Formats: sequence, structure tokens, C-alpha cells
Amino acid sequence: MATILDEERDTEQALPVRMEVTDGLAVITLNDPARPVNVISEGLLRELGGILDRLENGEGGVRAAVIVSEKKGTWIAGADIEEFKEFQTAADAEAASRAGQEMLERLERLRMPVVAAIDGAALGGGLETALACTYRIASDSPKTKLGLPEVNLGIIPGAGGTARLPRLIGLRAALDLMLTGKQLDARRAMKAGIVDEVVPQPVLLEVASRQAMALAAKKLQPRVARRSGSPERMENLLPMRKLIFSKARQGVMQKTHGLYPAPLRLLKVVEAGLDRDVRQAQELEARAFGELAVTPEARSLVHVFFTSTAAKNDAGLGDDVEPKKVDQIAVVGAGFMGAGIAAASAESGIRVRLKDVKPEAAAKGLRTARESLIKRAKRKRMKRFEVTKLIDRVQPTTEYTGFHASDVIVEAVFEEMGLKHRVIKEIEEAVGEGVVIGSNTSTIPIARLAEAASRPDRVIGLHFFSPVEKMPLVEIITHPGTADWVTATAHAYAKKIGKTPIVVNDSPGFYVNRILSPYMAEAALLLQEGVRMEELDRAMTEWGFPVGPVTLYDEVGLDVAQKAGKIMAEAFTERMGSPPTVVDRMVEDGRLGRKNGKGFYRYGDDGKKAGPDEAVYAVIGNPPKKEMGRAEIQDRLALIMVNEAVRTLEEGVLRGARDGDVGAVFGIGFPPFRGGPFWYVDRTGARDVLERLRALEQRFGARYAPAKMLEEMGREGRLFFPDDA
Repeated sequence: MATILDEERDTEQALPVRMEVTDGLAVITLNDPARPVNVISEGLLRELGGILDRLENGEGGVRAAVIVSEKKGTWIAGADIEEFKEFQTAADAEAASRAGQEMLERLERLRMPVVAAIDGAALGGGLETALACTYRIASDSPKTKLGLPEVNLGIIPGAGGTARLPRLIGLRAALDLMLTGKQLDARRAMKAGIVDEVVPQPVLLEVASRQAMALAAKKLQPRVARRSGSPERMENLLPMRKLIFSKARQGVMQKTHGLYPAPLRLLKVVEAGLDRDVRQAQELEARAFGELAVTPEARSLVHVFFTSTAAKNDAGLGDDVEPKKVDQIAVVGAGFMGAGIAAASAESGIRVRLKDVKPEAAAKGLRTARESLIKRAKRKRMKRFEVTKLIDRVQPTTEYTGFHASDVIVEAVFEEMGLKHRVIKEIEEAVGEGVVIGSNTSTIPIARLAEAASRPDRVIGLHFFSPVEKMPLVEIITHPGTADWVTATAHAYAKKIGKTPIVVNDSPGFYVNRILSPYMAEAALLLQEGVRMEELDRAMTEWGFPVGPVTLYDEVGLDVAQKAGKIMAEAFTERMGSPPTVVDRMVEDGRLGRKNGKGFYRYGDDGKKAGPDEAVYAVIGNPPKKEMGRAEIQDRLALIMVNEAVRTLEEGVLRGARDGDVGAVFGIGFPPFRGGPFWYVDRTGARDVLERLRALEQRFGARYAPAKMLEEMGREGRLFFPDDA
């Protein structure tokens, strides 16, 4: 029978924070039982507050403390984003910021030294907690990451980060971290001055305990002392400070076009706070945090965070569908895409067989994959033996030997039906029944590819985007006969290699290319009407896309765009009509885009874009002659894409609006601060979008005819995301 003492211990064990004291050392352990990772939540703050009460009252004769996590791979992952949804006003968010600030001020003011023993992610509020500690020791685990990524959610650090970090590591380094949201591994964090020591993970708690007691005995000092005022660094003094902020603002405007308020507000808060003490600087921080947290941009970015997280964790299948574990794959086709898929897989610990028909092609693919891996390894400052182990995961071959040991085979050969059919048959002959066959196709229906298979239930689409190492999305395409375990395995594989997967049903263009196609076709029509190419690009980058549609033609390749455009026009002839002649004329003139240094834009010998090529207008047979307002350009291009997205949901290509937003944002750069096409409709209002589409339909015809689902939603006032209203 459990004693009262046992019951008390069990209760304590279930709390997100607990403390054990031995010989004057308090070990404060974080382990939120209700969540897979530790986050700064109301519950954690409450329990931490109770522990601080005990330490402030001198309980147990504590002389030093260590904060450690029992969650593998996570120290504190940041704030509880779920609680952001509860902010109704700026005052609500400001109050939450002040609560966090006050808690960390108490931690910082403790009479005894506190050591942060960091193993895993210390991000956002997690890093802010570490900054309030006396000393920071990080493990050398690859999962240990430190950063302040709040700008990615449309906010700024809200628990003292904008005040403490510049005082610890200097203005330039602090702004670089906060404006980019980048995450540092343990060694880079130590080089930056955030971390005092890096130690092997197994001895982290032992070393942290020893150093905590050494700090208490005055036998140890932090490597970088934090100052209460502006740091005594040349860069933090005038006139260097003005120059740093001026350059930072230029960089922010160049990258965001002023569409994201958080980075600009961050600069104001940091600049104004440098000459104040930490408490006064935090006043500015809390006010800014509160105002930013309820902006439309922050709401949209939080939506993108939740939808992308859900897409990674949910393949849309029942709980009883188990994916196959993926430890080894094979890639058929060692071209640019195949090599990229091989590199992304190897980096995630997966062994890869990379096959091509000719030895020289396989060797070239291996070289491409290894160059990518070495570049990323250098960025991570991996040791030589680790790099060797990494690149050795990719093995080239011209045969199907070893394929039977693979869990997934990715076919990445040229986009030609007969060739893909032959390769699928060859793969089936070389492997057993429990292997997933995924085709990296962007245009060919998966059901057509599956016709070549004796076991079509194992065939699925795995649409990667180029360049593989940079693009975060993988589109998983199922045909009517795809087995659920195959879908689950493809989803698990995409997640394992760090991608965000969405599962869509088979259809011409699938989802991403389906909604991109009318957007690109309309841009070509605008060129035919006489709108200048740079005006089109400028209008859409100002709307929020990373590049404009004309630049995108050059980046994708005009020959690739030509083929995709014809496939989509044939599939939807009644609505889309014949494709514009602009792309055909460009290809006939030998203009393929960046790949051959000749497209809509001029390119230097180094491949960099040099400016619009005026000779293009003679090629397309229509000189620029039309002045068009940017709002009209934006409506014509953005709304045709949004409308097509709604059609895909209406037709069952998408399984839900969530995946539509994720696919658009991560696949083609739909502006994240607008949340994706479905979130955009909700926030703009279905009636408003509907009216604008009808006006365009009257002027330009059936391609702007509103989707029936959109008409219903406008009429009934329904939302795609009613829970977030």
C-alpha cells in the first residue's frame, strides 16, 4: 500500500517542475507530463514560481542550483503557442509577457548561482530562461539548439530576450539571431558567447552540478559577464550603433518589403532599450510584444505554425495504420533531383543506394550529393569522422543490387511515361512486397504510373520541390488503390528527412502545380497585354511572394513551364483555354531561363540576375504599352490562385483546408503573413473575395468563375477555420 509520502512523491513527479536538494545543491528538473516537450506555459510558470519561493526563503540550505530537463531532445522549446490563441487584446498579450519577465527577474536575482544545463532545444522563452541564469552549459548533442525565433511568428521575444541578449553578446550578434530566427548548435552558441561550456551529453548534469558549486564558492566566473547597462563594446556605442541599426533596417526592408511589422518593431525596441536598464528595456519589450501578438500578421503566422505542425504529425489515417520504419532507401535517377533526395535522406541518418544507368551519371550524382552534404556539414561544424560517416551513407550503383534491403524506393527519372513505367517494372522485379515505390513526378498522374505495377497498391507519388535541400514541402499523392500503410510510410519518411508533408489525391497537377498553373498563365497573359515584366514581379513581391511570376518562369525553366502549362490546359480546357503563346515563343528562341543564362532576365557569367532583357518584347511580339495599377495586377494573379485552391478542396484533391495552406506557403511561397489561400479567404471575407472574382469574370471570362464552394461560403458566411474565428 502506498504511504502518504509516496503519494506526495507521485504528485510531485507529475508536475512540470520539481526540485531535489542534496548537500546544498538544488537540481530543478523540467518534465511536463502533459506535453511531448517542455514549454513556457501558465502551469510551468506557476510551479517554477513555487520553487523560487522555496529558494528565496532559504529552504534546505541551498547554495547553488541547476536547471535540467528530462525530456530527450528538449530543454525548453519556447512559449506555449496554444496560449497565444487566448489573447483577445494587446493587453492580454502584454500581461503574459510581463508575467514571464517577472518570473525570470526573480530567477536572475536569486542569492545563489543558477546553472542552465541545456540538452536539446532552448528556443524562444527557453533561451530567455537560460539567459536569466548565472551560467550556461550545453551538451554536444546535435539536438541542442539555441535561438530566439519569435519573428517567425510575427512577434518579438517577450521574456527579456531583447534586453539581455545584446548585453551578453553584443548588438550585432544579437540582432542577427533575433531578426533571422536562426538556431545555433552548442559550439556556435559558445563561440557567440551565449554558452559558457560545451560538454558531452552523458556528463552534462555532473559537470553542471560541479560548476554550480564552484560558482557558489567563488572559484568560477562566467566566461562572459552580463552587464546591467549597455555593454562596453565599440559596436554598441555611437556612431557604430547608428550604422548597425541603419544596415539592419535596410536588410529587413529588402527582405520583407515592410510587410512584416515584427522585425522593424524589434529594431525600435532594442535601440531604445540599450540606454535604459534591463527593467526599463523590458517595459518597451512587453508593450511591443502585446501589440504585435494580436496583429493580423502574427495571427496568420501562428496559423501557419499550427497547420504545418499538424501536417507533420497527421497523415489523415486512422490510429491503427502503422508506417514501416525507414532506415534505408534507394533512388533511381542520379540527376539533380535524385541527388538532392539522396543527400536529404543521408543527412537524416538514412542509408541510400543511388542508381543510374551509366557509371559516369551515377558518379556525378554521388558527387552532387556529397558536395551538398559536405556544405551542410561545414555549416554544422561537424568533425571529420562525422562527415566521413555522413557522406558514406550514399552509395552509387548501376545495378539494382541491394534494393531488396530498402524500405522506400524513390523513382526520380526523366518525366516521360514510358521510361517511368519501365523503371517501376524493374524496381518490382528487384524488391520484395513490403517496399514502397514512390515517384518523384510533378505532372504525370499517379494512377497512370501505377498501371505498370503488378502491385499498384504500393505505388505512390513523392513530389519533391527544387532545390530539394532548401524546399521544405513534400507532396504525397495517393491514387484510389494506394494502401494506407504505404501512405503512412511515405508520410513518415518525409517527416524523418525534415520535410513538411501534405497528402493529396491524384489529379492533374496534384495540388501545388494545380494552383500555380493559372497564376503563371495569367502572368504570361499580362505580358501579352503589354505590362512590363518587372512591374509584374514588383507587384507580386510587394504582395508578399518571395519572387515574382516572371522571375519564377526563369527559375523553374521555360521548357519545364511550357510542358506543365500544356498538360494543365489540356486537363481544364473549358475553363483555362489554350496556354498563352509567350512561353512557346521564348522556348523557340532558345530562352530557357537561368539554366542556360537566357530568359526573361539577363544573367552574368556567375549566373546572377542582371536585369530585364528588353529584347524579350520583340521575341513575344508585343512591346510594353500598358500601364496597370499594382492592385489590379495583384488581384488578377492572387485571386486566380486562391480560387483554384478552393476548387481543389471542392473536388476532393485536398483532404482539408489545412493542407491547402501548408502546400501553398511551403511549396510556392504564398505569403506566410497571409496564412495561405484558405486563411486569406477567411480573413479577407468570402463575400469580398467572391465579389472581386465576379468582377474579374465579367471582364475576362470563365477562368475567373468563382468556385461553387466559395459561392456557398460567401452566401452562408461560413469559414474554413471556424475554430480560429
